[in-house]
Amino acid sequence: MPIEVRREQVLDAALRLITEHGYAAATMEAIAREADLAKPRVYSAYPGRGPLLNALFERQEQRALATIAEAVPADFTGYESALDVLATAAENLMRAAAAEPAAWRLLVFPADEAPPEVRQHVHTSRTFAVDQLRVLLVWARTVHPGLAEVDGDLAAEMLAAAGERGLRLVLQDPDGYPPERFAAFVRSWADIFFR
Repeated sequence: MPIEVRREQVLDAALRLITEHGYAAATMEAIAREADLAKPRVYSAYPGRGPLLNALFERQEQRALATIAEAVPADFTGYESALDVLATAAENLMRAAAAEPAAWRLLVFPADEAPPEVRQHVHTSRTFAVDQLRVLLVWARTVHPGLAEVDGDLAAEMLAAAGERGLRLVLQDPDGYPPERFAAFVRSWADIFFR
């Protein structure tokens, strides 16, 4: 098996252990069992638990950042209002979380026992999301002049906080909070806000 494939297998096993049993359960031995690999094979992929966890969070962070970048388009051509962009972004983000709940739980629900590196990855993802929202709000002012008086930084922070709460609801109760429900809510809320 190529080392790249083994590394992914090891990271997937670690992700399952952490999301099901917490960080303490993700020992090198437990990860080897979960991946159905001999312990030396796990060590050949990652020299220790620290580098393994760091690689896991870097992978999940990159996936989250890519999803956020896709959810909030960089180019607003074709959109008539910020409402459309915001509703589409909310639905896309919630669909991504619903499709890969274990991966998103890692970033949305950092446990108390999470290593400092984990918290740094969560912070980086959140900062990226807030920056994307700031760009959206700057563009929204060109389409909705009434937003000129709105504090863009604070609005971006509040929208990010609402998005984080939305992700938690989707992950905790996917049947009660499907992505379509969020899109409808964002449209109705944003319609009032932008009006």
